[in-house]
Amino acid sequence: MNHEGVESLKIRIIGAGIGGLTTALSLAQSGFQHIQVFEMAADLGFVGAGIQLAPNIARVLDRLGVWKEIAEEAVACRDTSI
Repeated sequence: MNHEGVESLKIRIIGAGIGGLTTALSLAQSGFQHIQVFEMAADLGFVGAGIQLAPNIARVLDRLGVWKEIAEEAVACRDTSI
């Protein structure tokens, strides 16, 4: 992608969830250098909750080169109930 004239563009992303971090990674891999991610939580550690990743986000994460590491930690969801 051609980003002529935007080298000094400052990008601010609000939220360090999966969407914010994926956006930051994608922009960085596209050549943007001035990216800041803001998050209210003091710690991004484990909270004991799981997340389900749909096939479309898995494809995006694979293109970004991080899916293999995520898949190694993943657990398949066999069934759900509410």
